[in-house]
Amino acid sequence: MTQVDSQLSKKNQDFIFRFKKGLAETDKLSNERKEEIVQTISKKLYVGQKAGKTAAQMYGSPAQLLQEYLNPRRLAKKFHDYSFTFLATDTALVLVMFLSGVFAITMSFGKSSSESQGIGVVSRLLLSFWGGAIYTLAMQRLVPNPKDKHPKKKMPTWLLLIVVAILWVAGFTAFMFIPTVVNPILPLFGNVLVLALAWLAYLLNRKHAGLEHGGILAISKLSQQARVDEANQKE
Repeated sequence: MTQVDSQLSKKNQDFIFRFKKGLAETDKLSNERKEEIVQTISKKLYVGQKAGKTAAQMYGSPAQLLQEYLNPRRLAKKFHDYSFTFLATDTALVLVMFLSGVFAITMSFGKSSSESQGIGVVSRLLLSFWGGAIYTLAMQRLVPNPKDKHPKKKMPTWLLLIVVAILWVAGFTAFMFIPTVVNPILPLFGNVLVLALAWLAYLLNRKHAGLEHGGILAISKLSQQARVDEANQKE
């Protein structure tokens, strides 16, 4: 353990341990390059630690950081290059697919596939797009824009989380009161159909934005890349 490693917090030391273990298992990099990478990451973690940042905030997981070196596929456009509409829609459609898939699976294992389960389809769609919008707005505030020469004063993270939670609960409560006459609970086939249509819209939205290899949730991949870029610039 180097002097820098010994000064890291236990969580950051564990991060480095797992990261080094992953590096040791690959033959894509020389031993000299591996040692150089570990020293660089350790120093960045120490600097981030003094600023109150954790390894997870800076790099995500050890596996994610490892892929940055073993499979450095970079997205051509950055987080703030994509519109709010695209990011919110991408996130919302993932939520629609997730909820529809969960309800479809639940019903397929129920006593009867025709039994009504879950929440109304209108409530589901509104809740998904509401959640996508809230999450995107929050991430746009949390991820710094390197092109912004006069950044606005940031809202404290703890306050932002409280606002997000309040908005989510308020939206969820409101959408649950939509009458069933215009908000039917779909049968198994209906959930499968909604999932398929959401998947098609998801692919078209990605194609229109020109985003490939963005992971299931584009905003997650883009924000992770932004954090890595920010850490590299501060080196």
